[in-house]
Amino acid sequence: MKLYLDDYRTPPRDAGYISADNYADFLTLLDTYRYCIELADLDYDLGYDSLYSGYHVLVYMKEHGICPGHINIHSTHDTGRVKMLKYAAANFPDALITGWESVY
Repeated sequence: MKLYLDDYRTPPRDAGYISADNYADFLTLLDTYRYCIELADLDYDLGYDSLYSGYHVLVYMKEHGICPGHINIHSTHDTGRVKMLKYAAANFPDALITGWESVY
């Protein structure tokens, strides 16, 4: 299962994603598909009025033992993207972590 989180963008067409545009709905997807998540594709910003970010999703995943095979950070928020990538690399050692290419 490929999960996509972004409040503004939509996932690539015909890529087989299930998507959510907010924190709460994405947590529902994580809990529903927790044992078969191939890819978690995450944004950092989840709307100007959101109390949560994609970083909080990573923390939730760690706290609940949810470890997809691949975590991609597609955020354009420079500081948030780096924070998420560092957290993912430190806490999901068995996952492929992508998104670094847009950091440097």
